[in-house]
Amino acid sequence: MRVRLITFTAVLLLLSTTTAVWAQGSGVIEGQVFDGTSDGGPLEGLRVTLWAYEGPEPQTSFETTTDEEGKFRFEGLETEGFAYQFEVEYMGVQYPSEAMVFPEGENLISIPFSVFESTTGDEDLSLERAHLIVSFEPGTIRVQEVQIFLNAGNKTYVGPTREEGGATAYFTLPQGASEVQLMGGLMECCVVETDTGFASTQPIFPGSKQFVFGYGLQHESTTYELLRQMVYPTGSMDVLVADVGVGVTAPGLVEGERLSREGGDYLHLTAQNLTPADDVVIQFTNLPVGAAPEPQASPAMPSPLLTWAVLAVALLGVIIALAYPFLKTSREGKG
Repeated sequence: MRVRLITFTAVLLLLSTTTAVWAQGSGVIEGQVFDGTSDGGPLEGLRVTLWAYEGPEPQTSFETTTDEEGKFRFEGLETEGFAYQFEVEYMGVQYPSEAMVFPEGENLISIPFSVFESTTGDEDLSLERAHLIVSFEPGTIRVQEVQIFLNAGNKTYVGPTREEGGATAYFTLPQGASEVQLMGGLMECCVVETDTGFASTQPIFPGSKQFVFGYGLQHESTTYELLRQMVYPTGSMDVLVADVGVGVTAPGLVEGERLSREGGDYLHLTAQNLTPADDVVIQFTNLPVGAAPEPQASPAMPSPLLTWAVLAVALLGVIIALAYPFLKTSREGKG
């Protein structure tokens, strides 16, 4: 059975141009929930909630529990004009599925789905890859960061205390960072301010998880030193700097070949196997100065988001295009 699983934002953008009326339909969404930590066996008695979306808000929801074989089933669903997403609750953690739409002419979606035990230990957490993409405006350095976390264990990391809203993934910000923007993987509801930046409060599932954020650095001089402090062991770091005549040096980083992408060329610097004791220092010279835009004070996190349904998708596409082929596809969910 061919099932269309697409990004949730893309589904909402698609449905925002349509108008559907809920009625009893012939569609069926069924699945089987497995224990991804222990023996892989089915899990009985778990609550499963299904939402039907018409645009950004759910129009209706349904609830059931898994049977002795870990199976669940929702019937009577509309097959046109709606997107669906289900969520399984296990050990206090919500496990969301990818968004789904029924393929044209079909009325059955069947999905195996894994959930995991929880842990308060972060020893399996690291950064698989980190990417900095740097561009320039008069008086401002713009930085967009892509951080790909890896949970190499077989349990979901829920933070050191298991408390709801507790921090799980930490992100530092350079001194003086302003206009902080939260993008891929970071939601306004699930971010808290820290002394050195901010942290996500979302559980970290086994596998890879990508986070994207951006900020501005105001300067009046033609020189600037950017310090990035590492929080986690990091497999590799790529720094892409717009090649517009700004001088760039970074002790300890290796200069690679320039990258040409639509919109310009980029200098490429790399580092491997960084530890939390390592600091990455990037020195800029010959920076453009002038009448920089009035900086917006960084609000208490979480910062206001741009219109996420459009701009976050577009910006994330730009980031991935620039960093390709260095970015790996991250696994956003389970199943």
